Amino acid sequence: MRRVEGAAVCLLAGVMAGAVAARAEWTAERVAVVEGFQTPESVAVDPESGTAYVSNVVTADSAGQGPWDEDGRGFISRLKPGGQLDVLQWREKTRRGLRAGTLNAPKGMCIIPGQLRVADINRMVYFDMIRDRPGIVTPIRRAQRLNDMTTDGKAVYLSDTGAGVIHRLAPGEHCLLRAPPAVNGVTWFQGKLYAVSWSEHDVYELDPLGKTEPRAFGLASHFTALDGIEVLDEETILVSDFSGNKVSAIGLKEEKTVATLLETTTPADMGLDRQRMLLYVPLFTADQVEVYRLEKK
Repeated sequence: MRRVEGAAVCLLAGVMAGAVAARAEWTAERVAVVEGFQTPESVAVDPESGTAYVSNVVTADSAGQGPWDEDGRGFISRLKPGGQLDVLQWREKTRRGLRAGTLNAPKGMCIIPGQLRVADINRMVYFDMIRDRPGIVTPIRRAQRLNDMTTDGKAVYLSDTGAGVIHRLAPGEHCLLRAPPAVNGVTWFQGKLYAVSWSEHDVYELDPLGKTEPRAFGLASHFTALDGIEVLDEETILVSDFSGNKVSAIGLKEEKTVATLLETTTPADMGLDRQRMLLYVPLFTADQVEVYRLEKK
């Protein structure tokens, strides 16, 4: 495991068709690269402590496992605030077969105080963030390929890439929300629910009550295969383009703008530390997590 610091700023601005092309209003300085993961897919940051958690799908070996296989090989890593590795296999597979809480192909995660929730194909796994206990498994009815997660503090929203829906889970409640085909990254910000589509290459605002159709931003020409999404503030959304090998900043003023914030290899589901303004970018095929310091011009 190696941590690289002091890398150069990665800030680019391309000329694009459709939305207005513009230079990003935010800069991203790479401050660390953490290595040694096994197909890292998602990062979730505890807003209270700044501790970051990384889901490892574990696909790159001779066994031939894919990113959706129920093989009991996945695990979660934990990083210290700022990005230094704490525990590589904080929550992991067992060596003697599957047990409750064993992870298969963990992807998106979200944090509710004291608890890390993980999307794992067709179920949600709960982990106590303080005590070392086996995870608690909750099967999700009608789930096909659960991908990303977010929370409004009460309900949890899980994107189902296979079914093209969002599962909204709250105590005593499970409902399906309308979403675009192959919905991937999903995030909640100030009363609004946003998502991206892997196949449609666009960004959407979704109705958290599921009554109206998703509203597309009309930016599909800018992207190849969108994976993650984070909202920086009322005026800026960040999206990761897995196949396009970039993270872009979308301006939300009267006329939307699109600018490439940084270029990297197969960026997946990003995590944002708002207190320190750090962006964690898992590199799915490079087995790394890059950490960027964000600043507004």
